[in-house]
Amino acid sequence: MPMIALAAALVISGQATTPPPQRAGSNLTRDLNSAPPSATPPAASTAAPPQAPTQAPARATSQALPPIGQTPAASPRPAPAASSATRTTQAQPPIGQSPAATTRPQTPAPTTAAPQATTPQPTTTAPAATPPAAAPAPAALNAAAIAALPFSIQLPTGLTVTPARAGANANIYRVQRGDQTLLMIYAGPSSQFPIYDGETVRAGGRASVVVTEGSRRLAMEHLFQRATDPKEIHVWIASVEGADRDLAERIGQSIDVK
Repeated sequence: MPMIALAAALVISGQATTPPPQRAGSNLTRDLNSAPPSATPPAASTAAPPQAPTQAPARATSQALPPIGQTPAASPRPAPAASSATRTTQAQPPIGQSPAATTRPQTPAPTTAAPQATTPQPTTTAPAATPPAAAPAPAALNAAAIAALPFSIQLPTGLTVTPARAGANANIYRVQRGDQTLLMIYAGPSSQFPIYDGETVRAGGRASVVVTEGSRRLAMEHLFQRATDPKEIHVWIASVEGADRDLAERIGQSIDVK
């Protein structure tokens, strides 16, 4: 055993004392120095010493490896950035042709119309319509005109007879005291007899409508008929009360046809 250990120590020491291999440059210098003196030493080689092959730099980004037995997840690729600029495609004219000139709209020149002279027209004012003159109020009949009537009447003092038109071939007469009408008389072809409701009594060539008021009877209207014009004479009491009513009845009772 001590011999084996000694042999191993010798082997290790022999390997440690082995000189290192010499470089190729040292061999070249040795060869040059060993050349004969008459020989011209060759020019030093300008060639660059061989460079060691350049290794690709390691990736700066280290990728984490998945655990053993798992499939690495696919890394999503970044979507290309959409270009915000919109390209405008302009139609190019065919080769050999000049682009058509753009026609600009023509603006018509403003026209200034000469002011026309205005001839003032004469203003004609229509005359205001004149309202027709009111017909004068009919005048009361005098004694001669009353005597010419187709009927006779006993007229107390202070009362008048005023005529008024009532239609074709007809007349109306008002027995008045001032502006108050007491009795109406119609002379024409056809009357509206009877006006009042009451008892119709025929006597003395007339038809009378009699009404009873309390203890007395009043003849409110009378109708006379003739063979010549006026065909009918109609007498009726106006809307009066009291003493005027009694007076109007007495005047009506006094009328007779001629």
